[in-house]
Amino acid sequence: MKTVARELVWFFVAVLLAVPVGYLFGSLLELQPEGETATPVENIFEMELFMIGAIIGFVLTYIMRVFMWAISKHLVNKES
Repeated sequence: MKTVARELVWFFVAVLLAVPVGYLFGSLLELQPEGETATPVENIFEMELFMIGAIIGFVLTYIMRVFMWAISKHLVNKES
């Protein structure tokens, strides 16, 4: 049960970290509308880019967690 709770906490941490990463991903691209206001297609494209950035942030959070787990597991085995 403790493992499930820990995984659930990491899931929510990854989701919370994915939102700012998605925002940064979209803002770094510095997209500007063609006209004075954005068309619906441009708005949808911007939202899709935000979602792509959020998914990338979510996946990279878990990859970082796996690397940290592997490093700590390797160090614990070396000390024993």
